Amino acid sequence: MSLTHAQEIEFKEAFALFDPTNSGTIQPKAFADFLALLNDPALSASVKLPTQPLDYKAFCALMARKHKGAETSDEAYVTFFNAINKDGSGNVSSAELRSALQHFGNRSLNEHDADEIVREADVSGDGRISIEEFLKIMQKSGQKLRGEHVL
Repeated sequence: MSLTHAQEIEFKEAFALFDPTNSGTIQPKAFADFLALLNDPALSASVKLPTQPLDYKAFCALMARKHKGAETSDEAYVTFFNAINKDGSGNVSSAELRSALQHFGNRSLNEHDADEIVREADVSGDGRISIEEFLKIMQKSGQKLRGEHVL
């Protein structure tokens, strides 16, 4: 499997979202939730859900399958944003962000941490993250090339 540099960054960031403890694996439930979040029936139908934790290499192989003619990273971020924007307001509160990330396994994220993320991303100062602000912070995190996600 050969990934482009951009795919490698994107996959590392996506993997880090669902591996908040940096264990090097994603639990089967978190991976199933991730597939549901992508809302891609073709991918969901073609991917057998793992019964054991999924390592990064296996995750990349599955994601590379999706990226053959797939959406851009911005489209993936919009999909993620819409999934965590439970009230459909077009803005994400720190509570919505914290709830979504905790749902995907980041149990260590507390209210203060979520508030800090929102403050960092909230350019408008309204206490919520708009889709535009969300995309900016996600793009910024991709440029850091750290292998860990801002969120």
